[in-house]
Amino acid sequence: MMKPILCATVVALIATAAVADDTHSTKHHVALDNVEWFEAPIPGVQLAHLWGDDETGARWFFKMGPGVALPMHTHTSDYRGMTIQGNWVHIEADGTEVATGAGDYSLVRGGVPHADRCDSDVPCIGLLDFAGPRDVALAK
Repeated sequence: MMKPILCATVVALIATAAVADDTHSTKHHVALDNVEWFEAPIPGVQLAHLWGDDETGARWFFKMGPGVALPMHTHTSDYRGMTIQGNWVHIEADGTEVATGAGDYSLVRGGVPHADRCDSDVPCIGLLDFAGPRDVALAK
C-alpha cells in the first residue's frame, strides 16, 4: 500500500515541478517595474494590456498619478477591480466614496455611473478584469 502512495506522490511532484518551471520561466513573467505602459487620453493615466480580447473580456492594468481624478463615467460590461498599489478611491453616483488599498477588490456593474481618484503619494495601480467589451463613456 505504501509503494503506490509513494509513487503517486513522486509523479505529482514531478508534474508540479514541470508546470512550475513552465509558468515561472522568464518568458512568462513580467515584473511590475517592467510593464509596458501607454498614455491614456486622460493626463496622468496610463494603461497596460495584460491578456484577453477587448471585445469579449480582457485584463488591464491602469495607473493613475497621485491626485488624478476621473470624471463620472460608465462601462458597458461589469468589471472586477483590484488595487495593487496606492489608495484608489471609487466614487459612486450618489457621491459615496470607497477607499481601497493594496489587495482590496470590488465589482463594478456595467452601466452604473462611477468616478475614480488616486489619494496617494505614489501612483495608484490597479487590475481591471472586464467581463465583456472594454469601453468607457462619460456619464450623462
